Amino acid sequence: MKKKMIKWLAICFVFLAWTDCAQGETMASGDDFVQEQLIGQMDFEGIQQMLDQALGKGEFSFADAVKKILSGNQEVSKEVLQGFLQGLFFNLVKGEKDTLLRILLLILGTAFLTNLSAVFEDGQAVEITFYMLYLLLFIMIMNSFAQLSCNLSGSLGWICDFMKVLTPAYFMTVAASTGAATAAVFYQGILMLTWMIQWILTAFLLPGVNLYILLCLVNHLTKESMLSKLADLLESLIRWGMKSLLGIVTGLQIVKGMVAPVMDSLKRTALGKTASAIPGIGNAVNTVTELVVTTGVLVRNCVGVAALLALLVTAAAPVLHYGFLSLAYRFLAALAQPVADKRIVGALTTMGEGCGLLLRILLTAEVLCMLMFIILTLSFGGGG
Repeated sequence: MKKKMIKWLAICFVFLAWTDCAQGETMASGDDFVQEQLIGQMDFEGIQQMLDQALGKGEFSFADAVKKILSGNQEVSKEVLQGFLQGLFFNLVKGEKDTLLRILLLILGTAFLTNLSAVFEDGQAVEITFYMLYLLLFIMIMNSFAQLSCNLSGSLGWICDFMKVLTPAYFMTVAASTGAATAAVFYQGILMLTWMIQWILTAFLLPGVNLYILLCLVNHLTKESMLSKLADLLESLIRWGMKSLLGIVTGLQIVKGMVAPVMDSLKRTALGKTASAIPGIGNAVNTVTELVVTTGVLVRNCVGVAALLALLVTAAAPVLHYGFLSLAYRFLAALAQPVADKRIVGALTTMGEGCGLLLRILLTAEVLCMLMFIILTLSFGGGG
């Protein structure tokens, strides 16, 4: 990355030094020249491969998004957005339809057994039949939740890999707009934070949600509540962990943003004063520095906005998936409550809460990655 930065900075310096005497057209053409050189040195191939893997080949072009945002032509019509969300929703309903229908049939079966227990005095046979149906529901729910958990683990891994391939391109613009010290500090910091986020979410919080669902479903096997307090404690720890992770990452980014840009600002100020004292080329050096920094800020912000758009687009499908299932299972629980056993209602409610926790974990990862770019942009400001 350093070699590429030196190369295009040298080109910009020669170009602007040669055109220093014609300042009217130089700033406009020089700005476009620096933009082209900076974008040309960026490698978006790895980013595009990640997006093709998540969305399909050619569905979202990262390089085109950066150029359109840079030129101010990035527009998303209401019809395109509506069609995109409708397509995701109908595919989601089609994929989950069979599972939800089977669960609905089980609800009707348990409702029938509940009414039978009020008619016949021999409740033991009815209770055994209920346990058979509940175990069938238990297996269906756990298989479905295990698949959802596995999908979420893959989504978290994708987010981590996407941040890894995005970071070099983004911090090339940081080096141009703010300085090498800032880029070096934040480059290592972002990679470390990305790894830490994925590790905590996949090694602790996600298994914690799986254990919480298991405890709740086992607790509903009997009419007495034996594991509810342990499950509530585990849920509180999961929610506390997500909030703490958000606070820690935000705090670290803010602290770094207070220190590193100041170091580079001091270096640029000293360099500018020294260069301005050189007869003949002092003004050209200051012009080059100002133009490169300003253009670097613009390109950096455009890359950051394109990254946010990419994260939003790729997160749309899983967010809609977990949100829909959370509402669907809660709706089934509300539908079953007047006619079915309360343990069936509790199991369905637990599944809805579990899907809600998976959604919170996914949103935590997405929001943390987005906050990194937002805080970096606010910390760097206009380049010092």
